[in-house]
Amino acid sequence: MSQSLSQPPAGLWEALQTSSSRSRPKPKSLESFENGISDVSETAGADTSNKYDLLCPREGCASVILKRGVAKLQERQSLQIEPSDIPIHPLLPPLPNNPESVQWWLITPTPMQFENIGFSRPVESLSLSPSGKKLKLLACAECDLGPLGWSEEGGSEFWLACSRVGYRCE
Repeated sequence: MSQSLSQPPAGLWEALQTSSSRSRPKPKSLESFENGISDVSETAGADTSNKYDLLCPREGCASVILKRGVAKLQERQSLQIEPSDIPIHPLLPPLPNNPESVQWWLITPTPMQFENIGFSRPVESLSLSPSGKKLKLLACAECDLGPLGWSEEGGSEFWLACSRVGYRCE
């Protein structure tokens, strides 16, 4: 028996309402942890990885960006990832000026490690990466909040600023 095109299948509207009203995790900012980075990382052997899922820091979104244990903690020189013509979003703390160091989550070898991330086109207005390549900025693929991090054009390393992601502690 065929259904009329003007009538949606029975229960469709209810199913759509249920999926859009699902509860989302509440992202916790790095600054809310008493011991900072040591509370959100765990060491196994020589590597220190993310102890919790990394989330979009926007409370209404809180999309899972990366699962627990996928990223490696690295401290390296800060990098200017904000285009100068765009103000920093209030949810994203400013990164220190170069040559100060900052803590990053390093994800390798492919972007397939991510659960949900978006990439910009190569950004001309930013300084180049430490190796001289153009940068692509990383943002939440669900709500476009960013930049949360960066990668080099064509590179196999993806860097998320530890202070710019949320943490799921539930």
